[in-house]
Amino acid sequence: MNLTEVLATDLATLSERDLAPVDVAVLDTGIDATHPDLKDRIGEAFEIVGEDGRYHASARSLPENHDPFGHGTGVASVITAIAPNARIVDVQIVGADDLETGEALVAGLRLALLRRFRVVNLSLACHGRFLKPLTELCERAYWQDQIIVAARRNMPLLEHGIPAQLSSCIGVDSDRLPSPFEFRFRAKHPIECIARGEEVTVAAPEGKYSVQTGTSFAAPAVTGICALLLGAYPDLSPYELKSALKALAGV
Repeated sequence: MNLTEVLATDLATLSERDLAPVDVAVLDTGIDATHPDLKDRIGEAFEIVGEDGRYHASARSLPENHDPFGHGTGVASVITAIAPNARIVDVQIVGADDLETGEALVAGLRLALLRRFRVVNLSLACHGRFLKPLTELCERAYWQDQIIVAARRNMPLLEHGIPAQLSSCIGVDSDRLPSPFEFRFRAKHPIECIARGEEVTVAAPEGKYSVQTGTSFAAPAVTGICALLLGAYPDLSPYELKSALKALAGV
């Protein structure tokens, strides 16, 4: 792998090349695998189930609609629209009660690390009390050559968003940009990337579409770009991938 070649890449035409498949885990509200835009793009599906305070992953059948809210379906559609080589793994951490817990996120991330899914998309931010376990998991992912892309908190509190602000992750903020391939890199800031996340048309359950705004839909744009780069250059390490993003920003 020649990093100079990576930095000369035209992202908009990269999808036309013969790319290696890349497993991308989407930890979210679930995904409607029956949507036309996602047909044959969902490779596996899991649900994080909580019982008596303990959480574990349960495999689910495909293709089915496992998204009661639409958020995860929209996120997945942003990734697949950018990266034709992305093989989406649906990991539902938000149940039908619309209750996302830090414990479910930790369990979902443990599954992603165990299965070594190459890229993990987290269009969410977690409560600060889960900082320690998430830091440990994200560090382990980094050393396993896994890429975690996480959204900045839309309404920053005392922090920018956990785990987005961790150095082992790629944190993403949103802005109004004309192309899903266009993004900016922000030096000396815990949230390095700024991608298109304003008024984005995304897939919605039951074959529908919606227009969404927020960092939740900017993060998967960066995830898609990462999947493209890893499809063309499978040996890229997390450090090299971050370096490539910095060099390619604005190109």
